[in-house]
Parts: sequence; structure tokens; C-alpha cells
Amino acid sequence: MHKPSAPLEPSPDVRRAAQAWVVRLTSGNVQPGDVEAARAWCALAPEHQQAFVEARRVWALSGQLQAPAHRHAPVRQWALASAAVLVLGVGLALAWHGQWGADYRTGVGERRVVALADGSRISLDAESAVDVEVSAQARRITLRKGEAVFDVAHDPARPFTVQAGEVRATALGTVYAVSREGSAVDVIVKRGRVAVSDASDRVELVAGEAVGQQAGRLGSKHGLDVDSALAWQQGRLVFEQAPLAQVLKALERYRPGWLVIGDEQLRGLKVSGTFQLDRLDEGLATLEQAFALNIRRYSDYLLVFEARD
Repeated sequence: MHKPSAPLEPSPDVRRAAQAWVVRLTSGNVQPGDVEAARAWCALAPEHQQAFVEARRVWALSGQLQAPAHRHAPVRQWALASAAVLVLGVGLALAWHGQWGADYRTGVGERRVVALADGSRISLDAESAVDVEVSAQARRITLRKGEAVFDVAHDPARPFTVQAGEVRATALGTVYAVSREGSAVDVIVKRGRVAVSDASDRVELVAGEAVGQQAGRLGSKHGLDVDSALAWQQGRLVFEQAPLAQVLKALERYRPGWLVIGDEQLRGLKVSGTFQLDRLDEGLATLEQAFALNIRRYSDYLLVFEARD
């Protein structure tokens, strides 16, 4: 069931640029040249196309987007803007769909447990995808995107390996998690021991330890609260002094649509707390009250966070 390697994930900067394009195309002041400019930006790289398709998901989910109450753009302009995004996005979505045929995947807000023939289990977090290849000699998993926890059946004759980009995490019998966001990869060990390596380095982790790779370099291993880090398995997300940008990015995996920061000064705002995945809107309302925030709700699928006046 092995598939070709997935293309690179869009970087945070590319995702923000894609969001800006869609916001621009639906601003109510869209010009014919804007559509062509957006099309040209998408054509620069496959990552641009993917990011735009993901950003446009809000329109596919909402079906018929209504102009926000505080805007006064003519209805015809708003309809034209929404149509421009729809037409531009449909072709890109079709092109990207053929590249995203993982063996197992989850969508926004979806979690899934996959039982393998050898007795191992894979718990997929939201918006995650893996390929599985099990043979008489080895068990190989390719994490294309997202995060997964691997509960590995003991079988010394068949090493269990997870490949995420350039990072390889190998165990014989253990429980560990691997996450991949763009080129960044993290490995967390819940039980047992795991060998983590890339092209130039290798570290061994035990329960309660983690290591990450960024910019092509494997970092130093460190301790962490595994239960908090993997709380999504119990339907929770736990944050401790996390930047608001990181919190909203994590929440977007469980809530359809966008959570956009409108004021750059808010990106580094430190947030601590627990979000229940089945009551995310309640958590956002609490966040709005606890900090000097104002959430503009353009639709159920587009929320923009701004500093409160």
C-alpha cells in the first residue's frame, strides 16, 4: 500500500500569503487584475497551489458566503469576489486531489484509529495522512502530514519505522508519536525506546523525551509532559505559554475554516489553558474574554482576531 512521496507542505509564510489572497479576492473591492495575479502566484509552486486550495476550503464548506455585516460593499461586488475564488480554486483543488491519495488520512476535526495486521495500532490526529507498508522483513510507515501515535506490537525480526521527511524513528516495541508540519518534524516517546535519525545525526529517546528537526537539523532531546502533548487522543488540546499564532494554527485542525490574526502584535500573545475539541467555540469565546481580543465573525468559517479598542 505504499504510495509515492507526498509533495512538500506549505510553509507558514506561504499559508499566510494564501489566506491574504483569498481575503483580498473576497474583500468586496476585487479587480479583474487581482484574479490573474492570484492565479500567477499559485502557478509559482505546488506549495502555493496547495495552500490556496486549503485556504479556499471555507467557501466550499460554507456553500454560500454572506458579506460581513459591517461591510458596505455592493452585493454584486461581494458575489463577484466569491465567484472569483470559487472558479480559481476548483481547478487547483482537482489538481491537488490526485496527489493526496494516502493509505489512511483524516480531515478537519476527524480522529481515527487504524489496526494493522501485525497487531500495531495507529492513532491519527486531525488533518493527518500516512502510508503503510508491512512485509515479512519490516514495517514501514510514511507520515505525509499531521500527527500520529504508534502503539507498536513487539516483533524484533521486523523493525517498525516511521519516516517523516528526512527523519526516521525506529522502535521494536513501544508507544510513540511523530508529527510533521511542513519540513518540521517532532518525535515524542510515551513508552519504551525509540531511535531517531536523519542524514547526519542520531539520538535515542526514552519515555518522556522528545526531539525535533527544523531547518534540516536534528535538535537536542528534551523532556516534556507527554500526557499534555498527546491530549488530543482524549479530545483535548493543552497549551502552556504558547503563542496565540501557534494556538490558532492547532485549533484549525479541528474546526472547519480559518482563524486569522488581523493584528500582527497579537501573534506572540502567550496563552495557557485547555480546549475541549467538542466545544471549541466555547473555548474561543473564553479566549476573547480573557484577553484584550475582539473576534470578527465574517461567517461561521472565517474568524479574524483583532486587538480590542
